[in-house]
Amino acid sequence: MKNEIKNNKITTGIIYFRVSSDEQVKGTSLDEQLSACQRYCDEKGIKVLEIFREEGESAKSTDRQKFLGAIEYCRKNKVDAFVVWKVDRFARNMTDHYAVKNVLLKYGTKLHSVTEQIGDDPTGKLLEGMMAIIAEFDNDIRKLRCSGGMLGRLKGGIYPWKPPVGYLSEHNKKQDKKKERPDPIDPVNFPILKRALKELAKGQYTLTEFVDALKRYGLKTTKGGQIDLKFVDRILSRHLRFYAGILDNPFYPRDGREPKEEDGEMWYEGKHEPMITKEELFAITEIKNGKNKKVQKYGSHNALFPLKGTLYCSECEYKLTASCSHGHGGIYPYYHCYNVNCLLRGKVFVKKTIEQDFMDYLQFITPKKEALELFKRMVIDHWTAKGKAFDLKHQQYKKELAELEAKKKRVYEMREDGEYTKIQFNDRLAEVENKIMATTISLNETQIEQFDIEATVTYATKFISNLSRIWFDLSPELKPRFQKLVFPQGVYYDAKTKFRTSKLGYIYEFIQKKEAEKPQISTYVDRTGLEPATPSLQMRCSTR
Repeated sequence: MKNEIKNNKITTGIIYFRVSSDEQVKGTSLDEQLSACQRYCDEKGIKVLEIFREEGESAKSTDRQKFLGAIEYCRKNKVDAFVVWKVDRFARNMTDHYAVKNVLLKYGTKLHSVTEQIGDDPTGKLLEGMMAIIAEFDNDIRKLRCSGGMLGRLKGGIYPWKPPVGYLSEHNKKQDKKKERPDPIDPVNFPILKRALKELAKGQYTLTEFVDALKRYGLKTTKGGQIDLKFVDRILSRHLRFYAGILDNPFYPRDGREPKEEDGEMWYEGKHEPMITKEELFAITEIKNGKNKKVQKYGSHNALFPLKGTLYCSECEYKLTASCSHGHGGIYPYYHCYNVNCLLRGKVFVKKTIEQDFMDYLQFITPKKEALELFKRMVIDHWTAKGKAFDLKHQQYKKELAELEAKKKRVYEMREDGEYTKIQFNDRLAEVENKIMATTISLNETQIEQFDIEATVTYATKFISNLSRIWFDLSPELKPRFQKLVFPQGVYYDAKTKFRTSKLGYIYEFIQKKEAEKPQISTYVDRTGLEPATPSLQMRCSTR
């Protein structure tokens, strides 16, 4: 039997695993961690006595009850192996790592890492120290490494994320490797998709016929998903420029300010093998945006008319509907009012014009740089003043540590006074010291979440500052959700005064209110150029 080793001894062990902020980067789920740990124990002949799973709120808020339970289990039972998927599962710095290891050794328990070669020989000790240092180092610089490293690879023509269908992922992240070369082509899917895209660019298909062509040619998705209109819309919205050899720079400022030298370019030439030319990219974009007679509406989200359900008639306040007229060898999409009692019934709004007006309007309501900076500071200040959860946790853990140190001192005093026997003293002391160790680790981790808060606010301000580009790039099924977020009660439209809205999303109303507190002159003009914006236009953005 695998569990039988020399002198008929059985090697016993426990498994401890948890989520962390590193989880999403490494792409390893809790179930995958557990499976890997169980396979490791089976191969090493370790009989698993208990499994300690730290997840959900407990792990996120750094309350390490399962970890403490695992340490206590080792103290009270004969446990030879403490098995983790990776050493940073329970400690984020070298000091904490060795503190845990020393406590385990005191209980006769050896630390085992499934993914790292640590051991008692000189090489193993060196590797273990390096892993602990790397975990601490990675935690300190992950923000800088994320944005700077990705931008550097983009500048070098390397797409830092997972490639789209048609190219092969080399899974560098799972192997803890830096992506240093362009994505190789998928020998099966690349020629299929390339052929279909070139045929689409020539106007041979509608989007529905394009789906049928992909199925007929035998295209396979990376996860065995279905080839349908949503899939096609996704690749044409998100990855079409990649297929033309273009890498867009998401870090480039699009908030109206002058770009700085360190911002780089808006896009870079990719080193990967393109499927289509830039001319074909333009032709496909025309078809996708309804500027080619082959295009037709499809799907429950109505990709041809993304503003349907968001636009209201400014005269009767009914929702605008949409349809296509046929004639002169083409299909012509329009929005129009269907209310029989409306004065605008029968008047149509050309899809191309109204959607361009909508993008101009999004640009108009986009907050200025100064307002975004104010918003960012206010959110962070609000979190500091009202949401001090992590600061309070930090103080709580410091208080708990002080109380535990006082308990530890009293344990020694009670032993000196003869109130504890030697066995009672050792048992009580070990219990208190384990709580001190677990609380110290939790104390050290309370500062980590600050990075997540700041990163979230930064992402939110980038989103707010780039409305028209984001709307243009979104897939059709996501555009209604975006429009609901920005315009929860829809927008009113007519050909003369363009847009007015009854209510903006809370964030935009809040920022506009702050902007309105300072004197300013609106620079929004009618896209037609026939008449300038009136001073009341900005008021109509937030009030009807």
